Formats: sequence, structure tokens, C-alpha cells
Amino acid sequence: MELSHALVDAVWRPKFLVEWEEGRLQKWLDPSAHLVGPLPWDLSPLNPKNRVDSLEQANNNSNAGWRIDGATVCGTRFFAVPLALLPALPPLGIFVTLPDQTTFPPALRSTLDASASVPLRSGPAIARLGVSRHICRALDYQCERDPSILGRYRRLPFGSELVFENVASDPADMRLTVVANHDFERKARRLGDLRELWSDIPADAWPVEVDLLSLRFVRQIHDTVCLVESPGRDGTVVFKSAVGSVEHMYHELRFLLTIPPHPNVMPRPLAIVTKRSAFGGKRGVVGFLLRHFAAGSLRDVLPARQRAGTLPARVKAKWCRQVVAALVHIREAAGTFYPDLRPDNVLLDEDDGNGGGGGSVVLCDFEQRGNWHEWCAPEVLFRQYAENIRAALLLSRSEDDAGYGVASSYRRLLAGYAPPAHLIETPVQAANRPWFLLPAAAQEKAVVYSVGLFIYTMFEGLSNVRRSIANQWLIDPDVEFPAVRNTPGAVMDLVKRCTDGAVEWADQERGVDKPPRVVRQGGALYPDGQLDLEFGTAATAATVLDAARAWWSAELAGAESFLQSDEWRSQEFGKGRPSLRQVLQELDRLGEGLDDTAG
Repeated sequence: MELSHALVDAVWRPKFLVEWEEGRLQKWLDPSAHLVGPLPWDLSPLNPKNRVDSLEQANNNSNAGWRIDGATVCGTRFFAVPLALLPALPPLGIFVTLPDQTTFPPALRSTLDASASVPLRSGPAIARLGVSRHICRALDYQCERDPSILGRYRRLPFGSELVFENVASDPADMRLTVVANHDFERKARRLGDLRELWSDIPADAWPVEVDLLSLRFVRQIHDTVCLVESPGRDGTVVFKSAVGSVEHMYHELRFLLTIPPHPNVMPRPLAIVTKRSAFGGKRGVVGFLLRHFAAGSLRDVLPARQRAGTLPARVKAKWCRQVVAALVHIREAAGTFYPDLRPDNVLLDEDDGNGGGGGSVVLCDFEQRGNWHEWCAPEVLFRQYAENIRAALLLSRSEDDAGYGVASSYRRLLAGYAPPAHLIETPVQAANRPWFLLPAAAQEKAVVYSVGLFIYTMFEGLSNVRRSIANQWLIDPDVEFPAVRNTPGAVMDLVKRCTDGAVEWADQERGVDKPPRVVRQGGALYPDGQLDLEFGTAATAATVLDAARAWWSAELAGAESFLQSDEWRSQEFGKGRPSLRQVLQELDRLGEGLDDTAG
């Protein structure tokens, strides 16, 4: 099946089963939804009216010139930069939004690399796609038709959007709507209010305040992170914000202001960034500045150096130890947990001040949103499944039917996972309930589980535990947990103890042959093991959806069984997993026995 945001959203989570039962996925079985055989003339790319004349930008007017720095939300939200406003452009968090790839005219999907745009997470690779170049041409046309757009651009509220309602071969036929995001600035709190709310933070511990409009945008590297130049500072720094959730941004800010310093935890903010609202004049906190680690994250460093043979086992062990030391510090000094461990949240500091030795690593991203499914211990993963099903039922049926005892095919699953009746949560806790409801001891065990997977990816030299249908990195994994190619036996023994309770180990022991999951191959989805199916046909779509239904049915059966188990009732999870301090000691011992051979 040809990739699109809508398809990934439908297949990636267990709500697939609810939507299937509700009949909302039948559209994927309609033959007209697939590019089978030659297209009729009115849809054919050979028809002149359907052709894109050029993907090169025009340079015949003073407003010409846009740049794409990347994209998110499966290729429907692009980081577009108006070059005419550089270098004086502040970081306004304004993105360009496109409709789902399934709405693109059939003749354009190949020309614009529509399916390729869905999983890509490399900014330079995204910039080279046909769709990115087409967006730039369409924006050029809009600026030529209405020269006031760029002037109004600078005055838009933080986090606004430029929304193309359609995609057409002729940029002149693409309708642009400017959506001003007044909600973010309305929710942004005054710095004085935060100081009063967080009165436990000493006055001299607060960083300086910086006006957003004094910053100079350099490059967008994530939807919440961009590089900027700041007055009085040499080089670039990171500007961190969160347009979608101001609560998560404040949650991370408080964490960074209160945790005692540690060499492997992101240093304290350099400044707090505020912006005056156009309505009411309130100056609200919209983000903060952080040190920029130019070497990037281990997501890209690990597989690249593994292939090059420049990552000795001793360095791998050292980096693992530094990560675990940071996690111990977060637990013992800050009294909390880190649920987001994976290679793209670990930054490399090549200038560690120790004269070489591979540099050091630093944990980042403390919003506590939780991790991807493949990184979650069963006690977290199966809670996430139940939360996802419950949310899907609330959207598709009455609230009563999404309860915990009504006649529903998910009754036992939801009955097994029942949060306290009168639970009072912050927005951050509600968004990551599976982690925040765990007892403190169980939170540590769940962190240790992800540590085991991190050690595995480190020694195997992988960007992720397994290939993902939604994320394609510069170098995707070519081996998946728990298969071993490079990890020494003693290290793999530690991985196995850390990941005690993993479904993969239980399946191996019982010889369980689970249904194949849906995997990504190029710009399409197939059942694992059936990559030779004919591309773009209704028959292949039916096979993919059947595979997804069998996979999620088996997953939810496992979740239901777990949520009815003695382990769940006792809330004592991962009894075979070591503590974080024990992992630290074990890494010290292992590091002494590893040689300097790169592999």
C-alpha cells in the first residue's frame, strides 16, 4: 500500500481495530484508491494539464526564495523558511501544512515523491523531494501575487500556520490560508507568574530573559527545536519551544531549572525567551535557549560509525555508562524518571574536555511524553494500548460504551486497566498516564527496560530497536531486537536481564509463531515476508489490512492477558531486572573486559 499520513495513522496503533470495526478503513479497499494500470487521460501524467512545468524556483522578483529545512507529521507539516526575511528573521515557529498525500492528484504522487515524504526524518533529504520544491514554488507564487504576505508573516502570532488546502500541478491553483495561532500566546504565562508559581527556585537560579524578536533564526532541526543566534553569544544556540503543548514546554523548563547539574544531563537553560502578545500586550514565556551540541544525536552517529568501523567497544560501554549515570542522577537527585530513552534523545559532546576518548554523551528532552511502542516495557506498553483503545472508543461511540464494563469487545481489556475513579492529573500526567500511574519502584524498572534496549542499539550500532513504518532515518536498522550480530555475549546477558519480561523473550521460549507485522519497504507497506506483492493494487491493500488486523488482535490478546495477571495486580513488575545502580556497576565491570576493537 502506498504510504500516506492517513495510512500510517490508521495502521500504527491498536485503534486500527476499532476503526476497522466501525467501517472507517474500508476506503483503503476501494480499487479507485489505488494506482492500478494506466490512468485515464484526464488523470494521466502524460496529459499536459497534469504536468508540473518545473520544480525550480523563480528568481525574477524580490520576494522569491523559500527553503525547506525538514518536515514532520508524516510529511504534512513542513519547515519552510522565507529567505527574503533572513538574516533578520526571528524564530516564529511558523510552518507550512499540506493535506494528506491521498488527496494529491494521482499524476503528481510520483513526481512530488509523495510516499517518500511520509517517513523521512532527514532535513536535507526532505528538502530534495519534489513536494518540498513544489511548496517553495507555490509560496513564491503567493508572494508574487500578494507582496504583503512577507510583511504580515513577521507579525503573525508565534506558532501560526500557512495552510495549503490542496495540491495542484500549477502552483497558481493551490489555495493558501493563513491560520493565526492566537491560542499559544494566550496560554503562555508571564515570567513573573512562573517565578511566583515556582517559588522554590531561588531568584539567582533563574536565567536572563531574552526577547524572541532579538533572536535571529538560522535553521529548523525539529518541530520544537531550531538554531538561532542570540545577542552577546558566540555561535549558534538552540531555541526550544513547543507550539502544540505549552504545558510540556514549561514542564521541561522547570526540570532543567531544578535538577542539580550533571555532566551527562542537558545543562541549564542559557536564557528564557519571552514574546509580547499582539492582543493585550502580555509578555509570555514561549521557550528557552540551550547549548547546541553540533555533533548531533546518536541516532545518526551510531550507525554511521558502526559502518565505518570507528566505534570501539570501550567507547560504546563508556557512553552506555554515562547514560545510566545520568538516569541514576535523575532518579536520585530529581526524584523523577526519564521515559524517553532512545538514540535520538542522546546527544554527542565531542568536546568533553578529556582529551579525546570518543567524547561524552548528554541526555536531552525532558518533557516526559513517553516513548515509542518498541521501547516500552510490557507494563507501560499494554497500558498505552488500553489508553489508545479507550480514546478511540470515546471518539467513535458514546462515552458509556467506552467505559469499563459495557458490552464491548474490549470490555476485559479496559476493565483490567482502570485508573483511579477520581484521578486528578496535570496535562503532562494525563498525556503520559501509563508512566505516571506506575509506583516509583516500577518506574525505575521500566526505565531499566529501555536501558537494556539502548545498550543493545549501542553495541549493534543501530538508530532504533527495529525499522519503523513512520520514521526513516539516514541509516535504518538492518537487524532487529533480539537478533545479535555485534553484541558480545556478556553484554547481551545484561541486555536480557534488563529487558526481563519482554514479549520477544517469552515468544522465543514458548516457540510462539506470531502473525507477521506490517513493515515499510520504500514508499509502501507490506506484510513482513511478503515484500514481493504487487505494488498499488486493491488486492495488496486487502492483504496488508488483514495482516494489520491479525497483528493487532494478537497484541491486544496479549495485553488483555497481562492486565489480568498476578503481576499486574501486584504492580511489581520486572522482578528479574536489576536496579539502575546495579546496571551501572555491571557496565563498569564489562567495560574493563572489552578491547578497543571497533565493530
